[in-house]
Amino acid sequence: MKGVAVLVPARNEADCLPDLLDRLSAAGVDLVIVVDNGSTDDTARISVERGATVTREPAPGYGRACLAGIRELAAAELPPEVLVFMDADDFLAPSQIGDLVASIARDEADLVVGERRSSPGTPGVRPHARMGNALVTSVLRRVYGSTVRDLGPFRAIRFSCLRRLELDDPDYGWYVQMQVRALRRGCRVVGVPVDFHARTAGTSKVSGSVRGSVLAGVKILWTLAGEIVGGPGRRHHSE
Repeated sequence: MKGVAVLVPARNEADCLPDLLDRLSAAGVDLVIVVDNGSTDDTARISVERGATVTREPAPGYGRACLAGIRELAAAELPPEVLVFMDADDFLAPSQIGDLVASIARDEADLVVGERRSSPGTPGVRPHARMGNALVTSVLRRVYGSTVRDLGPFRAIRFSCLRRLELDDPDYGWYVQMQVRALRRGCRVVGVPVDFHARTAGTSKVSGSVRGSVLAGVKILWTLAGEIVGGPGRRHHSE
C-alpha cells in the first residue's frame, strides 16, 4: 500500500502484536510505526522482529503515543499521504485498511472513521461503550452536522489534513478532538462500516475495567465540551 502508513500505540501489548503485525505484513503495508508507550513487556522487541519501526514515548497517554508517532513520520524525508490509526488488539483491522482508505483515494474524504459492527455470536463493542458513542456522536451531529456514528480508533486521515489540526490531547480525548477539529476546519469526515471483535488476548486499558471505562468516558466528554466552548488553540495538560 504505497503512501499509507499505520500507527499502533502500544503499552504492554506483547500478547497481541505478533498476530496484528503478521496480518499487516500480509496486507501489504510497507510502513508500520509501533509507539511503545512505556511498556514493561516485550512490546518493542516483538515489533522490531516483525519489521515495524518502533518509537518510544515513556510518558503514558494514548494521545501522547500518537503524537510521538506523528512527529516521527513528519520528520521523515517522505511523509505518508495517508495515516491509519489502529489499536494493537484489533485483529480484523489489517484486512479492512483498503475499505478505510478508499474514500480518501477517490478524493471523497479527508478523515474516515471505522464504524464498528459486530458479527452475530462474537464479542463486540460493549454496551457502555455503545451508549457513550451514541451520546458523543449525537452532539457532533447537532453541533457540526456530522454523519459519523462512532468514535472508533480504527481510522484513516490524509496526513496533510492531520497536521493542520494541531492535535494536542494527551490521552483518551484524542479521537473526539480529531473529529471536532476536522469538522470545524472543513475537512470531509465520513464513516464506513468495519467488522470488529473484542480482544482475545491481553486486557483492554479502557473497557477491561469499570474504572478505566468511567475515566475514559469522563475524559472524552470533558474534551468534547472544551473543544466546543474553547475552540482550537487550547492547550491540554496532563492531569
